[in-house]
Amino acid sequence: MKKIFAAILALTSVVGISQTTPSIEVGGGMALKHTEDFYIPRLTVAGANLFKGLGIYATYEQRNEVNFIDDFNGDGNYQRYTVGPMLTLNSSLYAFAGLSPVGPYGLGHSFGKVRKEIGLGLVFNPITLRLGYSNWVGTTIGVAYRFGAPKESSPKRVITVSRRTAKPSEAPRVDTVRIVETVVIKEEVIKEIIKEVEKPLELTHIATLYFQFNQTNYTAESQALLAEVVATIQANPDQTIVIIGHTDEVGTDAYNYTLGLNRAQALANALVIKHGVHASQIEVRSEGKESPANAVNADKNRRVEVYYKK
Repeated sequence: MKKIFAAILALTSVVGISQTTPSIEVGGGMALKHTEDFYIPRLTVAGANLFKGLGIYATYEQRNEVNFIDDFNGDGNYQRYTVGPMLTLNSSLYAFAGLSPVGPYGLGHSFGKVRKEIGLGLVFNPITLRLGYSNWVGTTIGVAYRFGAPKESSPKRVITVSRRTAKPSEAPRVDTVRIVETVVIKEEVIKEIIKEVEKPLELTHIATLYFQFNQTNYTAESQALLAEVVATIQANPDQTIVIIGHTDEVGTDAYNYTLGLNRAQALANALVIKHGVHASQIEVRSEGKESPANAVNADKNRRVEVYYKK
């Protein structure tokens, strides 16, 4: 058990703490073999990434109609639990360690008999596999379902954006967008296509999606509208799509230019990775806070405008 703990500490020092989306895990498993030669079913509930990669979990074990030495009340029911912290190491791996704080095998009794465990969780969103070691019962295994974590997919294309640095006084601004399509096999880039795009003169408006303050997350209303926007774009595969990001007037020109670009890029990535739109069909722009849509309601300025290019 000490060797496993030392290995987890070493692994933590290498990969560092990962901050990802908070999520809830619920699952089951078993302790494979108690020292008195019986397996034990177990239930696990966990809250992962609650604060800077840290979370908390609890397990409960029960096996009825078994004989064991420490059956104090003689009812043949074996019941134990552990509670402890979780530490997310990266998007695919976390460590956990716990013990029983109270009860017949809690900290109020001999520490040698306190139920203790340590282990790792392998994350394949939304499924997690857990492997641990616990005193008295040895190796433990389990599988859990993760609620609230984004379902990850392997990206087929990657869009990257570069731009020149513009002074706030420059007008009008002409943005340059560098769209790179890559095909990855065994993590090696084998093809790269670079296209320089000038800002078009004629655009046909498709939709407007609104965003939360200082975020690249859609508002609830725009999230509901997203499927309709995707369907419109997919129905016109020969059309070039221009996505222009905008912000409200809070903050500097440079900060808002970057925020607007990130908003446009978030939609572009979703179209390519999740919905199969070809990268060469998309152009990404930002106008920052230069083109407010509503002088009174700032919520209407935190937006992405989607166009067809004529």
